[in-house]
Order: sequence, then C-alpha cells, then structure tokens
Amino acid sequence: MGQTAVAYSLLLYVVAPALVSIAICRGGLIPATSSSEDGSISWPAFYATYGLLAGLAYLTAAVLSFIYSPLEFYGDEGRDSYLIDKAQAGLSKEEAVAEMKRSRKIGDIPPVYPNGWFIVFRSAQVKKMETKYAHVLGLHVAVFRGESGQVYIVDAYCPHLGANLAIGGKVKGECIECPFHGWTYQGEDGKCVHIAYADKVPDFVKVKTYRSLEINGLILIWYHAEGEEPSWYPPEIEKIKTGELVYSGCWETYLDCHIQDIVENGGDVAHLDYVHGPQVLQKRFVNVKWEAHPTKKYLSTTYSETAMHWAFIPGNKIYHEQYGPGLSYVDANEFMLTGCVPVGPFRQKVVFMMYSAPASPFNLATRLFKKLKVYWSYLGIKGDVIVWANKTYRPKPILVKEDPSIAQHRRWFAQFYTENSPRLHPADSLQW
Repeated sequence: MGQTAVAYSLLLYVVAPALVSIAICRGGLIPATSSSEDGSISWPAFYATYGLLAGLAYLTAAVLSFIYSPLEFYGDEGRDSYLIDKAQAGLSKEEAVAEMKRSRKIGDIPPVYPNGWFIVFRSAQVKKMETKYAHVLGLHVAVFRGESGQVYIVDAYCPHLGANLAIGGKVKGECIECPFHGWTYQGEDGKCVHIAYADKVPDFVKVKTYRSLEINGLILIWYHAEGEEPSWYPPEIEKIKTGELVYSGCWETYLDCHIQDIVENGGDVAHLDYVHGPQVLQKRFVNVKWEAHPTKKYLSTTYSETAMHWAFIPGNKIYHEQYGPGLSYVDANEFMLTGCVPVGPFRQKVVFMMYSAPASPFNLATRLFKKLKVYWSYLGIKGDVIVWANKTYRPKPILVKEDPSIAQHRRWFAQFYTENSPRLHPADSLQW
C-alpha cells in the first residue's frame, strides 16, 4: 500500500470518525452520548460512537469499492485444475496437487516456447517509477515504468555481480538502478550510464533489453528463439483507446500444460458443445468455423453462434481472433482480451480481461451485472482448465472426418516454432 493510500485510510477510518464522535458527544446529538455539564466528553459514549462510525465507514467504503471497482480475482489451482478442495489420506492440499502433477503423463510435446508476442503484466500492475520481476519464456526480466510513463523490459540480473534489478532496484528517470552497487542502466538500450562509486563507466557495460509493446491495457514482450525482430504486431482496439469500451475486470490463473493445448481450442469445434454447452446457460454452438487468415499468417479466426436451450433467451455471435500463440481478441456481447504465456517449460499463466460499454455512476444494476459477466467468463473456461491441466499430448491423434480443423490448426501453429525453439526432454525435472 502506497503512502497516499495509507494517509487516505487513516483519514477515512480513524480521523473522520473520531472528529464526528467528538462533535456528537459534545453536542449531545444522541441523548445517550451527552457530556456532563462541565463540557467534558463521556469516554464510554465516545468509544461506542467511534466504533460504530468507524465500522460504518469501513462497510460503506467496501460496498462502494465493490460496486465501482473492476472485479479482479485469481484461480485456485487445486480447485480448478484438480478438483481438490480437501485432500485425502492425510495429505495437505498442496501435497495432493504435487502428487497429481508427479503422476501426470505429459506426452511427446512440441517445443515449449513458441515465437510471438506474450503478456507479461497488465498495464495497471506496473505503476510509474515502479519495478516488477517476471520469469517468462525461460527469461528472467525486470519490467519498469520510467518517469515519462514508458515501459521497459531488461534482463533482471545486473552484469556486475548478478543482483536482481527488479527486487529492490529503483527507477531513475528512464533508467533502472541496481540495489547492490548503484549501477544504473538505460531502459531504451540497456547501456550503463552511471556507477555510484566510479569515475568512469566502461563503454561496453550494458544489460540485455527486450522488445516490448504496451497496447490495450497490456504489457507485451516479443520472444523469438532465433533472436529475430518482430515481423508483426497485434492491433490496437480503437474503442478501448477512445473510451467506448472500459475495463470491467479480469481473472488470472496458473496451470501445468503446454501452451499449444490452450490455443488449440480455437480449432477444436467439437469440444464446444461438450465443454461449454452446459456451462452458465444450456446452449449449443452452431455454424462454427475456424480458418487461418489468407495473408496475415500470424492470425487465425474462429466464428461461432450460440443457440440457447430456452427459445426466449437470444443467442449470440462470437468472433475470436488469435494473434500468434499468446494473444486473442474475443468479440461477443462483451469484448475480451485473453492470453497465455509460458512461465516455465510446462506451466502457463492465463489472463482474461473483459471490456464493456461504460455505465452511469448511478446505474448500480448494470455495474453489478458487468461483474457477474466477468465471473461467468471464469465459469465458462473452468471446464477447459481441468482438461488442459490433466491431459497428455498426442502428436498423432486419432481424428474423424468431423475433426478437420484440428489438423489444420496444428499446421498453422507450427509456424511459431523454429530451429532453436527449446524443448522439454523427458529427463528434465518439472520442479522448476
């Protein structure tokens, strides 16, 4: 909690209730709190009044925060991936999850880090003059926002003696300062520009930088196993930029699986009715079509319509655009930005962000309904999560003629692997 937030909390929950309680007790506004004739305060009455007012202030602030703040929550791996609420046989929940992971048959999986753009953080998670540490795609990176508001991504470890720049490091202008000896590196090119105790900075000293992009409320990193520069960029959503769509909330979860298993859902037409049809409201998916874009090779699209079980509930049209392996845009009744990023060879962070039309401050029903939709998005994906976290990868699956888009999707996805894309070998430990 920042200093401003602490000061605000003290004012709202301590100072204001105390001042109002004094006024009530001195003025005798409530008979039971009337002070004695000499003007002194009845302290028992003061403490009782103060407790009630402080509690009321806290409850009011909590209710208003829930109504007017975006809904953000995080998945529970034991519950969502393994259906473990309470472990059996004397194991803790964490031990039961670890046992499920240990006994998993992984299969002959593709390379673990495909090439493309990936989410590192949501923009709101990195404040101005703040540093954050992340481990993604086999990289250890420091993400920081300079004084100008620009975001930079550099290697987390100082070339000097290996201190983690993101843990305890300070942002100085558009540079990051090492917490160990004060070596300072430019975010733009990684060049060392200052050493606190040295007269001169050697010209060759620099920290590795990574290509980044901040767009649609997301901080993205470019990864390519051959070190190539970006050959494409995800589009900016104009309605988000202009404020026609505003952030409603998000949920994030971590799970053990290969990233291709998650993205492959876009080409798996048959799973929609079985996994998503019964969720939230009974429905069927019709007119489903997946295809790779004819000219933008990094883009694939899935179109579908929902036919509701109850005729009086209107169906929906869903447009899903997949940009490379790590980012997708879903346009339905609400707009969703979703993405997954490998945080280990066989572990993914999955992010779902929802945007919707702005609501009036006084339209409480609409605001609460938006939060319900965020939660529904979580319920809609839960069925996928449990499958992804427990399946084995079959490089040559048995398919029927109704499964053509699965093979097509795998051919499309293969373009994101190159000669030096890293693999997870069977002898490798998964306990990273």
